[in-house]
Amino acid sequence: MDDLRLILLLFGVGVVIVVYAWTRWQLKKKKPAHRIEPVGGSHVVDEPDDATIQQELERMQRVMDGQEQPSRAEPQGEQIFILSIVATTGQSFSGDALQKALDNNKLQHGDKGIFHRLARQSSGNQSVYALANMVKPGDFGNGDLRGFSTPGVTLILQLPGPKDNVEAFDDFMQTAERLAVELGGQLRDQKRCVITHQALMQKRERLAAAQPHVRAS
Repeated sequence: MDDLRLILLLFGVGVVIVVYAWTRWQLKKKKPAHRIEPVGGSHVVDEPDDATIQQELERMQRVMDGQEQPSRAEPQGEQIFILSIVATTGQSFSGDALQKALDNNKLQHGDKGIFHRLARQSSGNQSVYALANMVKPGDFGNGDLRGFSTPGVTLILQLPGPKDNVEAFDDFMQTAERLAVELGGQLRDQKRCVITHQALMQKRERLAAAQPHVRAS
């Protein structure tokens, strides 16, 4: 997906678009594009058209609204986990508090104007998971949070990624729980329902079950 389309997605309809744009961007980085060699030798990249993108955005919005269950991925297939840290009703997280919490958890501002957990790879740093603003357009601008406030932030983990699935999920889960404590917010799932540590551990166990060599708990 080209940069213009990513920009349009990011600035369209809020955090659901950040989720979709980021995961598509991650997928493009991990997999070579399918190419067709037309007459004349020029390359045509086989990417989803606008109608396909719109359908996926609408489906993801229904999932976020709790109107549809996310599709169950195969153990080795693509999986997306979403956790939000939400302020008490009528309240918001200040930029200073958010910056301190992000620094404490070593999340770095980067691509697409959002924060990332980075993993060092031979090809350079890669994003393990990302943190977006719940308020349109979903990003944090240049990363300067002075004078900033938001009712919540959303963590997005796409598997498989640059780290082992269970290791990445553990980091993702623990960071989300620490942010909730440090910010004084509630931890919520993709339906914006409160989620417990026990429920998160059940998700971890399902991931571990797909990797027999990994300890389930």
